[in-house]
Amino acid sequence: MPTAAHRSESHAFWRLKRLRELKGVTLEELAARTGLTKSYLSKVERGVSVPSVATALKVAEAFEVGVGELFGVGAPNTDFVVVRKDERKPFNRKGVNARHHRYEAIAPGPAHGLFEAFVVHPAFEEWPGYKRGQHSGQEMIFVVKGRIEVAFPHSSVKLAAGDCIVFSGRVPHRVLSIRPQRAEMLVVVTNDKERPQ
Repeated sequence: MPTAAHRSESHAFWRLKRLRELKGVTLEELAARTGLTKSYLSKVERGVSVPSVATALKVAEAFEVGVGELFGVGAPNTDFVVVRKDERKPFNRKGVNARHHRYEAIAPGPAHGLFEAFVVHPAFEEWPGYKRGQHSGQEMIFVVKGRIEVAFPHSSVKLAAGDCIVFSGRVPHRVLSIRPQRAEMLVVVTNDKERPQ
């Protein structure tokens, strides 16, 4: 019997429509809140399009929830939450093109909106329609395996396993694996919203 993680692979954002309907939000309203098109959001809801981290953050922010909640993962009210490797929540549809990034949410809830964390396996090259990431908050990338290139509008930097970079998510950026090995990286994105003291 497939686990919840395996079931979610074919339709990672299956909860998005349910959450939207529970909150009484139309696709048009969600499009206005996120700056995304109604058509694109519909494709994400149906599992036809795979959103980038920046897009997932915009949608989660529009609902004032963590990205993990879009995967149907609730965090118990405890001091800590363990997410096992086989419990990570991938946001790739089944049969996703090998040229695209692969994402897994690894901190679905315990961050309490302070940050979102992902394991990402970046593609080797840009694909048609690729858009550079841009979002609120700070982003930290720690390279676990392989090598990556992080490109900004006027410069780029190459990182190897063990290297780390921190930058403003507002700066348009692109991350690609450097051949021959597809890289694996830990990505943490902070939430810019002020937290009550």
